[in-house]
Parts: sequence; C-alpha cells; structure tokens
Amino acid sequence: QAGSMLLLPVLLAASSWSHAQAVPVQHPAMRTSAEGGSASMACRLTKEDTVHWYKQLPGEPPKRILYVSGKKPTFDDGTDEKKYQVRKHASEPHYSLTIDYVTQRDAGTYYCAIIRLWDAGVKIFGSGTKLIVSGKYKGNSKPENSEILQTKHKDQLLYVCLIENFYPEVIRVQWVDGADKEVTKNVVKGDVWKSTNDKYSVSTWLTLPVNMTNKNYFCKYDHESQENFKLPIQGIYCFFIIYLFSFYILLCLFLSFFFFLLFEYN
Repeated sequence: QAGSMLLLPVLLAASSWSHAQAVPVQHPAMRTSAEGGSASMACRLTKEDTVHWYKQLPGEPPKRILYVSGKKPTFDDGTDEKKYQVRKHASEPHYSLTIDYVTQRDAGTYYCAIIRLWDAGVKIFGSGTKLIVSGKYKGNSKPENSEILQTKHKDQLLYVCLIENFYPEVIRVQWVDGADKEVTKNVVKGDVWKSTNDKYSVSTWLTLPVNMTNKNYFCKYDHESQENFKLPIQGIYCFFIIYLFSFYILLCLFLSFFFFLLFEYN
C-alpha cells in the first residue's frame, strides 16, 4: 500500500453515477520562487466542494496540509497558519493556495483533492503544481521554437509537436480537439530532455487516420512562461484549399494566355 501511495496522484476516472465529480484542474504545472518570497497556485473544480491541499516530497506519500470547507481553512498542523493562505473565488469554485516566506523546505509538489465521502472516501487528486525553490531566481524563458511536423504513412498521418529551448524544465503538453478536450488515444508523450544552454525541449506524437483530419486538433502546452498556448495542425482541408488556390492561379494564367493569343491573331 505504501508503494501505491507513492504513485499519487492517481487521476481516478469519474463514475457514470449522477454524483460523479470531475478531476480538479490545477495550474501552473510548475512554480519557481526565490527564498523569502511567496508562491501561489490555483485549483479549479466543476462545483462547490471541500478542498484538501496536500504536499508531496520526492519518495514520500502526499501529506495533507489543510482543507477548506466554506471560507475558513482548517490546518492539520496549527503552526502552518502563518505559512499558507487559501482563497476562494467569490462566485466560482476556484481556489488558490499561497505559500509565504518560502524556504528550501517548501520545495515539493502540491496537490488539491476532493474526497467522495459517499464512495468509501475515494480521493480525487489534481495533476499537481511543482514548487522549485532557488537561492537566486533565474527567471523563465518561453520556448524559442514550437512547431508541428507531419508525415504520412499509408492511410495514417503522424503529427509531431516539437517544443524547444524553454526554462525551467517543467511543462505540461497535451493534444486537444476543437472543444479543448484532451485527446489520449494514439498519443505518445516523450520525456523532456536538456538541449542547449541549460534549456529544455520536449516532443509528443499524435497518429490519426486520414479520414479524421477534417477535424480540428491542437498541441497545447502550459509552461511558467506561457500558459494555455495552442498550435493547430494542418488538416487535409488546408491542403485541399491550397490545391484549389493553385488550380485557380493556373487557370487564370491559361485564360490570360488564351485571350492574348486570340487578340494577337485577330
């Protein structure tokens, strides 16, 4: 059981039952803070609920810091009251956690979670926000290059989303459709690698049948320097439009040449 806890957060699929709850949405994926500063992170739910905040250190299970039911937080350790601040949006189920007077001990990954009390206390965790604490803040660098490469093999199209030279290394990359819903089928996610000048790069692949390329798909990434950035793929309709445009240009040239000869000989 201890080993399975180290694999948290397990993003539990929502039940088809009417009381099902969606996975909490957290952002950013990573936050960097210098010692003595503060760091904030957000958690968005689909409806009002009691929110639990956890902290996880490498190699250890998550440990709850506090929970919020209503407006006032309840701390597991009373000495944390001056360390953490929690806020809730006035009208939306959006919550934030702020860590003050940051030290190296605050480094770790922070998760918000909800608990299904009616389902044996099952916990549903968000994807987490990793906090990196540095003696001197190095800032961040947005990707120097981001593009989608394409190749065709038989009746399938392979799209490669390449994001290069960003800092720091934590980035969340997804394939989404036109409704901003994550696409997980036929997706391969690569690991982040160190490229040049202490910067990082990452790539991910999406394979689609040719007959599905008339739909809109995007490579979406969230990084400390740039959140919710989308790259569209070049669908088959795009190539069809280019083909029609090229045909139109050739037709115009042909007609121009035809009328030129007609007037020339008359």
